[in-house]
Amino acid sequence: MTIVYKIEDFKFQYPNSKTSIAIQGTFNINHGDIMLLQGDSGSGKSTLLLALSGIIPKLINGKLSGNILFHNQNIKDLESTSQIGYLGQNPHNQLVCETVYQELAFGLENQELQPLIIRQKIEQYSNKFKILHLLHRESRTLSGGEKQKINLLAILLMEPEVLLLDEPTAFLDPESAAEIISILKELSQQKTVIIIEHNIHYLKNLVNRVITINQQGQITESDPIYINFFPKLAQQVCKLTQKTSNDNATLLLQIDNLNFTYNKHALNNSADELLLNNIKLNIRPGEIIGIIGKNGTGKSSLLKLISKIMPCKNSIFYKEQEISNIKTTRYWQELSLLWQNPENHFLYHSVSYELNNDQTIMQQFALEESAAQNPYCLSEGQKRRLSLAIGMKPEIQLFLMDEPTFGQDLENRQKLASLIDNLALNKKSFIIVSHDMPFLESITNEIYKLDNGELIRETSSIW
Repeated sequence: MTIVYKIEDFKFQYPNSKTSIAIQGTFNINHGDIMLLQGDSGSGKSTLLLALSGIIPKLINGKLSGNILFHNQNIKDLESTSQIGYLGQNPHNQLVCETVYQELAFGLENQELQPLIIRQKIEQYSNKFKILHLLHRESRTLSGGEKQKINLLAILLMEPEVLLLDEPTAFLDPESAAEIISILKELSQQKTVIIIEHNIHYLKNLVNRVITINQQGQITESDPIYINFFPKLAQQVCKLTQKTSNDNATLLLQIDNLNFTYNKHALNNSADELLLNNIKLNIRPGEIIGIIGKNGTGKSSLLKLISKIMPCKNSIFYKEQEISNIKTTRYWQELSLLWQNPENHFLYHSVSYELNNDQTIMQQFALEESAAQNPYCLSEGQKRRLSLAIGMKPEIQLFLMDEPTFGQDLENRQKLASLIDNLALNKKSFIIVSHDMPFLESITNEIYKLDNGELIRETSSIW
């Protein structure tokens, strides 16, 4: 059996961090392994993937000891890591080109392939990934899930020997996630694949090794046969009491006949030209509403319209007042929008500064040990918890959340569910856009699906 990686007492400490990430002992990864890498938030999973890719220490400096060998050569001494494909956790940070086609062609051009070969490969893989309609889109206009697809496709096009995937399904709708896993299963023959994934139900029939890293850097291996690939969150108990007590409550938010398109030149705004078509939704104090739907259907756009990030008139009413008539500064005092990209929330040089040194909120979101760190140096899971904490102000009446469980392990998802549940009991309202079906089913009063521009109430279990 060919050993692809040998990890020997790997230890790394990021700049300005007081804690080290350590993988004790010697550990081998073999050719043909399709491995699920598990561990609590902050245990070092993503850091290990960065080291296996060569990004640590070539692009990220810090205190490094131990060795990572790739085919018996120290990875820091490799002239090229082109045989190693790395998918980062945050899809917004990995795109580098203006259009999707340019993004897909970029790596192939660096491999010095002929233009005809590049076009043929892009067309072949775009058909397989069902993204032909995106090829000439500007990369910045894509949804988070669409960006994730393009990032993964750009890597697969280069046909690397190793795939290092950090939460590949995090921003994908269930159908897209299943398609990606199917493609990975097909393309992973004769490859080595290492996956960090919290939506592990997608991986049940894919992985052949399961590795867990604990907070002390110790590695244990489990047979996939004994892994529960369908862990469930505890059902929140107040859902039914909330629903019955709110049936006759005054509306907090009312959306009536909302239409929207990004195409300013659309003729007559006909239904087939609209991203959002005749959207209707009522939110009462204490209600938790979930919104699902395929990537690119307008879920994030709906939150931007509600929050006045994008303007609209005569369709959205807050406390019976049309929002375009409400002074924006006053409106935002009672509304919190959680962006899909956690980094959009950061303004200051440290976690404690972002949270006004509030020890209670830092402890609530498991950030007390990261108080002195720069927010941009946190793990993606910690960044998401910090962005959540920033928006948790007592005066907020309506929380709009876009993928709040991104990067969170089961324990932190459960803590978030309990926090939202308690806030709802105090008449705080939530609209949550997410592909995390178990989370939505554990916490929401109602779930709606955005499909072909229409918002339709889900009447059956989706998990």
